[in-house]
Amino acid sequence: MTDRTRRSFDATWLPFGMLIGFILGMGVALTMTSNLLIAGGLGFLAGGIMGVALGFRRKRGSSSADEDAADDRYRAAHGDPAPRRDDDH
Repeated sequence: MTDRTRRSFDATWLPFGMLIGFILGMGVALTMTSNLLIAGGLGFLAGGIMGVALGFRRKRGSSSADEDAADDRYRAAHGDPAPRRDDDH
């Protein structure tokens, strides 16, 4: 199977989106409904949507191959050893 050039979902954005979305969603829903349970549910839903939306957005002009190449150039310039892989014995 060939390597994928970009990831379809970056899960590192999910916790940030959940926190920001929960705070904003709960604040807005609490002022509109005055019910803490409904506001918490809407905040949780808004946070999930925001986290998934941030995870699916496209990175502009960068890929993991570019990052690996930049790491290799840095290691070569500074004399650092290459990282050890699991299949190296």
